[in-house]
Amino acid sequence: EGFLPIGNNSNKFTGKYDGGGYSISNLTIKRTSTQKVGLFGYTSGATIRNLGVTNDNITGNEWVGSLVGIARSTTIDNCSASGIVALSGISYNSSTSIAGGLVGYAFCNSSSSCTGIIRNSYSTASVIDGGSGQTGGLVGFIYSSTILNSYSTGSVVATSSYRGGLVGYKHPSSTITDSFYDLETSGQSDTEKGTRKTTAEMKTEATFTNWDFDTIWNIDNTSTINGGYPYLR
Repeated sequence: EGFLPIGNNSNKFTGKYDGGGYSISNLTIKRTSTQKVGLFGYTSGATIRNLGVTNDNITGNEWVGSLVGIARSTTIDNCSASGIVALSGISYNSSTSIAGGLVGYAFCNSSSSCTGIIRNSYSTASVIDGGSGQTGGLVGFIYSSTILNSYSTGSVVATSSYRGGLVGYKHPSSTITDSFYDLETSGQSDTEKGTRKTTAEMKTEATFTNWDFDTIWNIDNTSTINGGYPYLR
């Protein structure tokens, strides 16, 4: 079954994790009947920053992401993911079959002050649903949370109408600002859940309005680093 995700229903991860700019490579999780699957299964009030999950191969039953399966009131800063994220298809429920390249389900309680945000992060991971779930290149489902200055480029393979290049389903209580996805590599063309761009545009610094290319991001015009897409310094 591979790695056992950090955090679950009874013992959520509530701390702070700073990866210091390092990456975890070849993370493998094959927990086909398990909910809340990723490096972190379930986080609550947590902070995760400066961490990459590279060339992962992750399969779970519900709420699946490379970095976090369920991120409740969680701050995710300067993080990235690549590889494959998949739902096993053992059971499908339209409200729980959720998968995203970086995070499966990002939410805050509507009854409390929300601090949930995904900022300065990206995913190139392929996301495979194949059922009736909510599937996105970066996040599967976002509720009462924010995505800021982030992007995704991975293919999104799903038949449900709740699919998207950046986000599968965006609740009206959520905000997505200055965040983009590659419509060519994702195979998606949805709007109002992130801004769609061509591959050429995604490799052009001018596309990423209000991004900090001095201290946070960089881009390699020769396409040698990160395939020409923006990368974190």
